[in-house]
Amino acid sequence: MDNEDIREIVAGSVAGALSTAIEYPMDTIKVRMQDGGTKQSLWQCVKRIALDEGVVNGFFRGLPAPVLGGAIEDAVMFLSYRSVTEKFQKLAYDRVAPTDTEPYPVVAVGGAATGVVVALVLTPTDLIKCKMQIQNTLPPAERVYKNSFQCFEITVKKRGLPGLYRGHVAMTLREAIGCCCYFLVYHFLMRSFVPPGHAYHDSSPMLPLCSGGCAGVAFWTSMYPIDAIKTKQQTMKSDYLKLNFRQCCSRLYKTEGVRGFFRGYPITAFRAFPGNAVLFASYEQVNHLWDVVEKKKEST
Repeated sequence: MDNEDIREIVAGSVAGALSTAIEYPMDTIKVRMQDGGTKQSLWQCVKRIALDEGVVNGFFRGLPAPVLGGAIEDAVMFLSYRSVTEKFQKLAYDRVAPTDTEPYPVVAVGGAATGVVVALVLTPTDLIKCKMQIQNTLPPAERVYKNSFQCFEITVKKRGLPGLYRGHVAMTLREAIGCCCYFLVYHFLMRSFVPPGHAYHDSSPMLPLCSGGCAGVAFWTSMYPIDAIKTKQQTMKSDYLKLNFRQCCSRLYKTEGVRGFFRGYPITAFRAFPGNAVLFASYEQVNHLWDVVEKKKEST
C-alpha cells in the first residue's frame, strides 16, 4: 500500500462518515416507506415517526452501524475506483491518464466495478441499518434489537454469516449501476467547469458541492426500483423472507404495483443532494489538505 492508497482511504473515510450522518434521518424515512407498503404520504410518515417515537429515537435509531459502514464503504469506493481505472487504462489504452482526466469509458467501467466491490462491504451494514430502522414499527414482542451491535450478533447466531448477505444480489446490481452513473455525472460536471490541467481539489469548494449533489441524485434515480427490492429482502418480513431477487420483484409488483418500486423516492432524491454534496466536498478538501501537508514536508 503506497502513500496514494492511504490518501484515498483517509479522504474516503472522512467523507463517508460525514455524509452518512447527514443523510441518515431521511434514509430512515425512505426505509419506513419502502418497508411498510402503506399509502401514507411523506409528511404523514415524518409526523408519525416524530410523534410516536421522538426525534432522536425515531430518526437516528441504528446510526452507529451505517456511519461506520459509510466510512468503510467510501474508503473502499475511492480506493477501488482509483485502482480499477488505473488497471483498465493500462489494459485498454496502454497508458494511465493524469488523475481527473480519465476517458469516460474508463470512468464508466471503473464506477461499475467499484460498485461490485463496495457491495461486498455494504450489504452487511445496510442489512443491520434496515433492521434497526423498522424496529419501532414492529409489535413490542418483536422488537428484539436494542442496538446495532446486538442486531449483528443475533443475526449471525440465527442465520450465520450468510444471513448478513441477505439481499446481496440486489445490492450488487444497485451499486454497479448506481456507481457507474455516479462517477460519470460527477466527472462530467466537474470537467465542465474546472480548467484543463487543474486538479478538482484545487477548484472552488462550490464545484464539488454542486457536482457531488447532482451525482448523488443520479445514483439513486438510476437504480431506485432495485433498492426497493433490496429493502424488502433485508427487513425480512415473513412474506418476503424466503424469496430470491426475481421472486421479490414479482411479488412487489403484484402487491403494490409500479408505485411499490418508487415508494420513498422523493425523500431519497431530496436527501441525496446534500449528502453527496458533503461527501465529494469533504473528499476533495481532504485531498487539498493532504497536498498542503506534503508540500510542507518537501520544503523542510
